[in-house]
Amino acid sequence: MLSSARNFRAYYMETAKRRAADSAFLLEDMELARRCARGDEASLRRVFEGHEPALRRILFRILGNLQDAEEVTAETFIRFWRSANRFRGECSLRAFLSRIAVNLARDRIRRRQPVTECLHDLPMSEESACSHQSKSSAGPSDRLMETIRSGFLMLLPEERELLTLYYLEDLEYEEICGVLGIGYDVLRTRLVRARKHLREIVGNENGK
Repeated sequence: MLSSARNFRAYYMETAKRRAADSAFLLEDMELARRCARGDEASLRRVFEGHEPALRRILFRILGNLQDAEEVTAETFIRFWRSANRFRGECSLRAFLSRIAVNLARDRIRRRQPVTECLHDLPMSEESACSHQSKSSAGPSDRLMETIRSGFLMLLPEERELLTLYYLEDLEYEEICGVLGIGYDVLRTRLVRARKHLREIVGNENGK
């Protein structure tokens, strides 16, 4: 009984600390957004430096094209600069920027050919070239990771959005719902389907 009470107290204290930290970050986000809305370029630089790497990473995983990812990342901050006054602190600034980025990525995908076709035209980076050359000597775990990466690019854009935000960027359900504009039940259903689709793709690739 005493042990259970101690565990509950520890959990309560940890939760309270986390909520306090979240509130502090949210207040900082709101202040940065207010300054950006007033045209403070130094605040925009802080937002850019704090969030640009993650946004570019998200967009590259969704779009599968580095040039597109960089262009949409830049456009995301331009849109934010123009609409910073719309940030009300209902979500984190990270989620707010991610929502802008995902919507712009969707527009970009509608205007061009599917990602899986674009990727064949991309020059290989030095890292991927080395990986390609040594594929025959790679171990089972390396080949599995390569298969998963390839399979990820075969998913539908909305599936890549979900898996990127949840697994790779570690956003909470509530944040993802806000970014994608969907409800909790819809999110859970789509997440299950996306995971299943990726498993099927990886299984088929391994069976070849």
